[in-house]
Amino acid sequence: MDQAEQLARTGIDEHPDRPEGALVMALVLLDQNRGDEARQVIEDWANTNLGVEVSDDSVSGEHFGSEVSDGELENAFAFAETDRDEVIDADAIAQQAMLDTEIDPPDEFASPNSSFATRTVADLLARQGDEQGASRIRAMVDSTASGSMRTTRGRNAWKIERLERWLSNIRGGMQ
Repeated sequence: MDQAEQLARTGIDEHPDRPEGALVMALVLLDQNRGDEARQVIEDWANTNLGVEVSDDSVSGEHFGSEVSDGELENAFAFAETDRDEVIDADAIAQQAMLDTEIDPPDEFASPNSSFATRTVADLLARQGDEQGASRIRAMVDSTASGSMRTTRGRNAWKIERLERWLSNIRGGMQ
């Protein structure tokens, strides 16, 4: 075996999917008047890498139909790789959407009269890492609670005054 043939075989062994190796090998074999072997090298490469069976009647074109050969499938699966940088991840899209939007809750969420202004929501925000939002809601809950106590006392005071007036009127009318 001469040096050119040895180099071509080494190239084919190292990179079996590259057509250059098979073509160089075929040329080397043709130069040595080994036409049948040259044809076999090209046929083997085509069968393996193109999924097309090469034969004397290949010229008719019926082998180039829409059917996928086993060699073609094996070749496709051998080179199929997932590029993690190119994969679109639903979590990544959601995280980017959250980063692109303003995190500040709308005014109705943060208002004292909101049904979301509760200690439970404040605790939930704290567990999610939003201590600032949690403390803001706790402050609203505390101020609403103390304000409602004053309002309750104010309403009760008004009721007491009214009852005292009625009592006074009744007493005045009886005296």
